[in-house]
Amino acid sequence: MNLTKSLLFFLAVAISSQASAHSRWLLPSHFTLSSEQGAWIAIDASASNEVFNVDKALSIDNMSIVMPSGKSTRPSSSYKAHRKSVADYFIEDSGTYKITNNASASYFSSYKVADKRKRARANKAELKAMIPANATDLQTTYGLTRVETYITMNNPTENYPSDGQFLELLPKTHPAEIVENEPATFTFTYHGKVQAGVEVEIAPDGARYRNAPNVLKLATDENGEITFTPAQAGRYLLIAEYEQDAKNKTLADKEQGGVFLTFEAQLQ
Repeated sequence: MNLTKSLLFFLAVAISSQASAHSRWLLPSHFTLSSEQGAWIAIDASASNEVFNVDKALSIDNMSIVMPSGKSTRPSSSYKAHRKSVADYFIEDSGTYKITNNASASYFSSYKVADKRKRARANKAELKAMIPANATDLQTTYGLTRVETYITMNNPTENYPSDGQFLELLPKTHPAEIVENEPATFTFTYHGKVQAGVEVEIAPDGARYRNAPNVLKLATDENGEITFTPAQAGRYLLIAEYEQDAKNKTLADKEQGGVFLTFEAQLQ
């Protein structure tokens, strides 16, 4: 049984089930904290075949922490190992922090030579100038993938910065208020507008220790929303993707956005 879909080619991850490709995630040591003196948190960053079992370290050069004030900052320190990267940060102010590890929008192309699939980081015009004459099955995608999570200390705040580009997840239920056996709702937008038909999969932690992955598959409604009920407390990885024809066909065939969100469902 397929566990999760990963996102199309760009950033070197091909579309396939989670059983054969890597999903990306940020895993904080705490999703919610209560402290009057502040607290240190650690954040693991990895790509893996199994949810939250480290495999390939992600670069965290682009990691950003949006504070409750709306200002952005960087981790206090970071380290990249072979199977995971680790960052830490001292949370000082009460409120919700959005942590992202997003790359810039980019083109990713593929083509065949003698039935062998090859890949290149290039748009359609660049690709045609660099491939051999016998190349076939040219495909180019332009897209952006977001890797993110939320941490809240003391009182939750509505800290959901949006740039209006590609696919974005906007929590309707606050991430710090997701509870087992209670419905939660997320809204998805594409280029700033609510988007129907976004494919979403939600995978709970611990797949290595179950015979079934227990993945929930959903699609957004006309309001760009999904509503789901976590069956148990614990950590979850949400993967969402949306694809459409590219507006500029001279540079790309398809346009795609993706989101990897890590969140926690609390005990009732």
